[in-house]
Amino acid sequence: MKILRVNMNDLTTTFESLPDADMIIGGRALTAKILIKEVPPKADPLGPEAKLIIACGPLAGTKAPSAGRFSIGGKSPLTMGIKEANSGGPAGQKLDILGIRAIIVEGQASNGKLYRLDISKDGAELQDAESLRGLKNYSLVSTLKEQVDGKAAVISIGIAGEKGWKSSAVTMTDIDGHSSRHAARGGLGAVMGSRGLKCIVIDDKGASKAEIADKPAFQAIVKRWAKVIKEDANLQGTMKQGTTAIISTLRFLGAMPALNFSAENLEGVEKISGDAIEQLNQSRGGKMAGCMPGCLVRCSIVYNDEKGDHITSSYEYETIALMGTNLGLVDPDVVAKLDYLADDIGLDTIELGAAMGVAASAGMMKMGDAASALALLDEIEKETKLGLMLANGVEETARKLGIDRIPAYKGQAVPAHDPRITKPTGVSFSTSPMGADHTAGLSYDDFSNKDGQIDRSLASQVFSAVRDATGYCLLATPADDKVLLAFLKDLINARYSLNISETDLIEIGKETLKNELAFNKGSEFYSVHEPDPEFMRNEPIGPNSTVFDVDPAEIQTLWDKLDSYTLEN
Repeated sequence: MKILRVNMNDLTTTFESLPDADMIIGGRALTAKILIKEVPPKADPLGPEAKLIIACGPLAGTKAPSAGRFSIGGKSPLTMGIKEANSGGPAGQKLDILGIRAIIVEGQASNGKLYRLDISKDGAELQDAESLRGLKNYSLVSTLKEQVDGKAAVISIGIAGEKGWKSSAVTMTDIDGHSSRHAARGGLGAVMGSRGLKCIVIDDKGASKAEIADKPAFQAIVKRWAKVIKEDANLQGTMKQGTTAIISTLRFLGAMPALNFSAENLEGVEKISGDAIEQLNQSRGGKMAGCMPGCLVRCSIVYNDEKGDHITSSYEYETIALMGTNLGLVDPDVVAKLDYLADDIGLDTIELGAAMGVAASAGMMKMGDAASALALLDEIEKETKLGLMLANGVEETARKLGIDRIPAYKGQAVPAHDPRITKPTGVSFSTSPMGADHTAGLSYDDFSNKDGQIDRSLASQVFSAVRDATGYCLLATPADDKVLLAFLKDLINARYSLNISETDLIEIGKETLKNELAFNKGSEFYSVHEPDPEFMRNEPIGPNSTVFDVDPAEIQTLWDKLDSYTLEN
């Protein structure tokens, strides 16, 4: 297994052997390990010392169910700390088949030029990509289809990443070649753009299959897992409706943001429920699909317009909430169009939706008005003063508009899980090295009780780090975390002929978090942001009029418990 190092200063690519100690880690664990070793914590996220790390998991190329996600790592221009964002799509699987666990992109191309990185069984090569400058993600992929194998996976940035906007996403193609998968959080698209890298084309044609030490055992484990997935009650709705399956429940609880995270009622919200979207999309020929080969859950909604034409293949809860209800919009077609436009430009829909909500409260947009929302997207493309505020995230938008009610933790917008409702998740937002990020510590376990949430958040954050280190998908996680740990342990042992335990996996999660916390301690992460949002503590919300009331002093003790955390906690 190898690491591919791409030097943008001299436009060279070199392969290094993956250290034996890193053979069973990937994703977030490997990006954190490389970043703390190679990037100064106080480096400018878009400057010459910064690096972009791309890493798949240790099971990706085997096409084990839902284990092919891969991570983008770097220093975030939003949080000013370490950042990992992960995505589905076939890119991670193809990397592993080519024997590459990670790509390290370092240096900066001279004279601001753009390049394309081609990776195949024959090696890796940088090519001039100036002809691709200014292309949005969908146009970029259409252009590349005329130049590369149609089955190749593409990792790209839109115009947002080119211009260094702080909420820029890194985009991946899905099975069908749509630019619909995103490592969106933290502005890592801007880090990629600052290296001078417009896109990466990964073509595994002609490569050998991923090596598996004990194929019979591996296949038997996968077969057992298919039964677990099929019988897990928590996953049935996800298989049928994707992440929209949770909309009715979270709307009832009050956890789904509406009208800039306010407690105001929103009429017509039933139009954007999971049931409504399922019925509408099926009538138009839409479908449920997997974002990568081998997926058993197949939770991606391929959403069509009224003519039956494709709009987006990642129509999901976070976007529907932040770009929809948070802006007072309940027309599913309007939200789908906003999703497509944001994906095409290359912006995080969570960050953008939160920023637009703040702008609406400041009178820059009319809540619930589609034309007004679309006009804000035009402001971004025109690079007006308001547009650049929005593209650079909710904290900058609020600051420049003179707003002190900011739905963000450590510079990053609050996702669609209100911490006043789900208190363990609120603790995660406040303490995570990722800032406010639903993928780094989401929990609805005893969510309304202010007591005991430090331990619940810690457990969720450790488990999330394990999952991200192995490339396993959050949306394919069964109700019992320990069942997933046993599955991942068995698969890794069968592939690499090892004898690791569930405890070993937990230690990987803990070590990942320690690396991230150490990086942030040396960075500006803890010093440059607004305090945690006070309105979450004093503006009641939901049917029970709750606030986020976990004791701040208790929250500060969370990481003191990391060393002693075990599966038995």
